[in-house]
Amino acid sequence: MKSARIDLFIKSLETYNFLKVFNKWETYLWSNFPINSTNDIDITFIGEPSEELAEKILDFQKYVEETYEMKIDEQVFENTDVFSYIPQMNISDFEFNNIFKYKINTHLGPRKYKSDPIKINKYFWKYELSGMGEKNKFRLGKLNIHYPILIKDFLQLYFNIKNPHIYNTIEDNTFNKMKKLRREYYEKIVNTRNR
Repeated sequence: MKSARIDLFIKSLETYNFLKVFNKWETYLWSNFPINSTNDIDITFIGEPSEELAEKILDFQKYVEETYEMKIDEQVFENTDVFSYIPQMNISDFEFNNIFKYKINTHLGPRKYKSDPIKINKYFWKYELSGMGEKNKFRLGKLNIHYPILIKDFLQLYFNIKNPHIYNTIEDNTFNKMKKLRREYYEKIVNTRNR
């Protein structure tokens, strides 16, 4: 198994047509990848933990493992409430309140759960989170839980970095929008000063 690499991960998203396949769900990168070296890529899916979603996740995991020799780890939340705990996660230990995570496989491991997981359909297990697990408490020797990034935003950021010759130039398709916003902002400032 290869360690997770940004270029291979991007290629896997593109060749799998990830954004189209998962267009019903918000998808985030949320964990070590791509900030720290890691052996897997954690993708957070936001939405109903349906059998349809599980089948798509399993297919994507198999594709990435067989084609790119990388591991994709999934977690599903029905909403983004868990992200609101990030500031607390980076300060001290705390208690989650009504935060449920769904996984395709059952495992208890070193994480904190309020009770044993419950199987909710053919694929998903439901976990009620209690607090932050020990493995997530320390990154590089300090509390450092990263903020999530939408995968579509990550793809755009990657594109911009890899293409500095067109990013923020006339060739960039967002350039005209940005130019218009700057012009409107400038006009607003000028009109405010002339009052």
